[in-house]
Amino acid sequence: MSAEAVLRLDGIHKAFGGLQVLRDVGFAVGGGEIVGLIGPNGAGKSTCFNVVTSIYRPDRGEVRLAGQRIDGMRPDRICRRGVARTFQLVRTFQRMTALQNVMVGAVYGRRERTGQAGQAALDALAVVGLAGQRARLAAHMTLSDRRLLEIARALATQPLVVLLDEPMAGLNAAEIEQLLEVIRRIRDERGVAVLWVEHKVDAIMATCDRVVVLDGGSKIADAPPAAVVADPKVIEAYLGEPVA
Repeated sequence: MSAEAVLRLDGIHKAFGGLQVLRDVGFAVGGGEIVGLIGPNGAGKSTCFNVVTSIYRPDRGEVRLAGQRIDGMRPDRICRRGVARTFQLVRTFQRMTALQNVMVGAVYGRRERTGQAGQAALDALAVVGLAGQRARLAAHMTLSDRRLLEIARALATQPLVVLLDEPMAGLNAAEIEQLLEVIRRIRDERGVAVLWVEHKVDAIMATCDRVVVLDGGSKIADAPPAAVVADPKVIEAYLGEPVA
């Protein structure tokens, strides 16, 4: 982990009407760090992502990227500053090829010219193992490959940090292992930090440098995986029993 945080949340509060969804949430993601964000359904994980990407404005608190405050900025400006994300439900452009899908990220995220966007897209496809499918329509790709395509599109924006929202949903064991390799490659080859929401706890614990746990909108743990799985508060709120 880099000594300086790439992404930092401080004292984030968010409510919808009378429902308090986030309560004083704060944590950081260091450069080149993979951080898992876990917790029960309704814990506030997706809301946290939406606050970082400015889909929601926090009621109180700050979000900083590389030391600069970004909460309240337009989502497109946040993307160009260096935050990219994927979604729980795959959002690819079905009538476009894999290459065209990823070029959208390059153009939108960095306003690349067409030639530069094409090369940036090819490089991102190579990272996720889809270079051989560059001409395939997204509509003809498997769910697993479309999830990888979303990650490639995020990488094409040249982010400092990428937010992955349950990328393993609906995947089989072999596809999960492939995706784990891609997540490690994002960090190792690109130096991109990863904040990762996932319900497959074994994958989180085997891959992440650190794990943040939310419950009822509050942070109840922020530690390396071995400490998190042994934390009584986490066991009671989410795990049920220690993970082997």
